[in-house]
Amino acid sequence: MSDPIQGFDVSVSVVGPNGPELVGEYKECKLNVKNETEEYLETNERIPRQLDGEIKIDGEMKRGWMNMNILTRIYGTSSMRRGEKVPASPRFTISFTVANTSKGQSGRLRVEQAVIPELSLSIKAGKSVVDKDLKFKAEGVSEA
Repeated sequence: MSDPIQGFDVSVSVVGPNGPELVGEYKECKLNVKNETEEYLETNERIPRQLDGEIKIDGEMKRGWMNMNILTRIYGTSSMRRGEKVPASPRFTISFTVANTSKGQSGRLRVEQAVIPELSLSIKAGKSVVDKDLKFKAEGVSEA
């Protein structure tokens, strides 16, 4: 039986329309793939059938704030105001790479056409690092 994959075995990279974007070590990453099933109750049955529903892919990445041009990198514009045209959000490819040959585990999960609908900055007084949380929604996921 092999050992489980640990956090230091995994690296995360984000590639956008201008090449590598939002690079660095993320302290936490989450990937969710959900099949939103629908219940169908047939006549004279008390237990419903489970029908396949929409597949939703989303997740979250957390790390310290590294760049001042965060709006431009995530939303494709440096300002957003009422009355101004806001461009379509850039699409990203997020790769989770596992590389631990001593455990015999290597591979990659790739999240495709990811858009970041939510940016969250957490600023605390003192020497704490400013946390940046990026939530994403995607149109595809694959084992690469």
